[in-house]
Amino acid sequence: MVKPTLPARRTRAPNGAISERPIALRLLPDELARVKEKADREQRSMASVYRLAVLRDLGLMEKGQP
Repeated sequence: MVKPTLPARRTRAPNGAISERPIALRLLPDELARVKEKADREQRSMASVYRLAVLRDLGLMEKGQP
């Protein structure tokens, strides 16, 4: 009997990112709505929008990246 193979697990985190320990973030309803709108406009996940905001604030974003 041949066992079916599972599809490769798709990860959204960049290589090397620690994703086992997510960070909870509490936002006001209007802040959350703005993040959702930005994520939709940029076709990103909300987590990606949060991550980019943190990197931008810490000055860790590479120049030329969206």
